[in-house]
Amino acid sequence: MRAVGIHLLQDPRVDDAPGRSAVAEITPDNALSGVRMCRSDAEIADAVGGGPALVLVDAPIAVPDVRGRRDVEHVLAWLDIPAFPVTPARMQKAYGGARGVALAQALAAAGHVVAEALPDEVLRQVMWEREHPAGSPALDLADYRAAWLGLRAPAFRPRGGRARNDGLAPARALVGEAVDLTAWPAAEREGDLGDLDEAAAIDAVACALLARRCIDAPGDRWMVLGDATAGRMVLAACPEMIDRARINITRLRDEGTINIGAEVAGSQVGPPQSW
Repeated sequence: MRAVGIHLLQDPRVDDAPGRSAVAEITPDNALSGVRMCRSDAEIADAVGGGPALVLVDAPIAVPDVRGRRDVEHVLAWLDIPAFPVTPARMQKAYGGARGVALAQALAAAGHVVAEALPDEVLRQVMWEREHPAGSPALDLADYRAAWLGLRAPAFRPRGGRARNDGLAPARALVGEAVDLTAWPAAEREGDLGDLDEAAAIDAVACALLARRCIDAPGDRWMVLGDATAGRMVLAACPEMIDRARINITRLRDEGTINIGAEVAGSQVGPPQSW
């Protein structure tokens, strides 16, 4: 199964917005095969290509009619992972709608498995694994939370139409710790526009990196929250994060706050082909 990541430009002015969407793929030998910059949904679908892929998107692809936030955002809050609270009203007010919904449906119809991801969370997990690689002794959950709260991914995304170019190199270097970036594409644009493309590419590659991890890594290195209808989020994880998720999901379910599956780790939810 192929591993693809998408940075989806949410701006409804697809043709006029300065930024562009990006599609990246990570090969089975953990190398970037390329990044393609896109405008339309048709271009994105073409860049994803044929053959079944796990496609992770950094934008909402399911917007159920709920108040406040989706079940996945309730859980993320208790995992100390910031996420935009998704409701139809918020998506309409912030972006003019949810572009990812129709795109995800088209990709699923083409035979791909589609879910959401948070590139910042992926980058934080890469940072975490500098000091706590797979197989490290388990931490007490209170100690884990304190250490996790101290990690922040570099700020590199656009503010006011410009990428934070001082954060681009550190963010790209983080991705490069986990993926061979030899095939990183040459810049197609210069100045602020080039920085916007660089930021989009970093997000897409982070999503593709997580997709590759879900396909190849053991089930205690990633997890899935929710489902395709209510919102399905994939996270780079470690055993401590998985334990925290299960504890908080159980509590929130008992309170009646959420109705989300209790099993989250890869070994329980099965491989991406089964989602």
